[in-house]
Amino acid sequence: MFIQTETTADPDRLTFLPGQQVLPAGTLEITDPQAAVDSALAARLFEVPGVSRLVFGTDYITVTKDASDWQHLKPALLGAIMEHFMSGAPVLSETARSSSAETGPQDPTGLASKVKDALRRVIDPELGYNIVDLGLIYDIRVLDGGAVSVTMTTTTPGCPATSYLTEGARDCVLSVEGAVSAEIVLTHEPPWSPELMSGDAKAHLGIRTG
Repeated sequence: MFIQTETTADPDRLTFLPGQQVLPAGTLEITDPQAAVDSALAARLFEVPGVSRLVFGTDYITVTKDASDWQHLKPALLGAIMEHFMSGAPVLSETARSSSAETGPQDPTGLASKVKDALRRVIDPELGYNIVDLGLIYDIRVLDGGAVSVTMTTTTPGCPATSYLTEGARDCVLSVEGAVSAEIVLTHEPPWSPELMSGDAKAHLGIRTG
């Protein structure tokens, strides 16, 4: 198993790419060991001295450290991630997965997937790429009767294109057959960083991984 790492704009944060699915969708922020009880992977990572915060995405794990040195932390974290995935254990416990599945009704029509595809029509004017592959879409939920809620972010809290992006996202959601309403929730937690981008977006923008 080969795990890639990517630096971030914050020297206290490092992203690990295990080459396997971490979460099926969305992101999960875990801020302390007590909050890691429903994730064997998170609990294992918090056992490494110096880990202060975790963010799980669909294919990445971002670790925030305290004053510790990455030179000592990185090998231990790589070992912990590899041991977890080699064990075959799930990232989330059955209870946590069930709870996540119950946060909204099932989506047998695949409306969430159609909304995600539609949102690719929204192009960030600064980076010139779509907001889905830039990692600006954190969550898409289909509620009763075709109501759609999209949680998204911007590259910076004061992004001048915020209104353009949120209105564009709303219009794209409503353009999808079956979507009767659109709620756009703007958040900056966790803050956006380039490691949230897809491989295609990184390649388009000339960002190297490794």
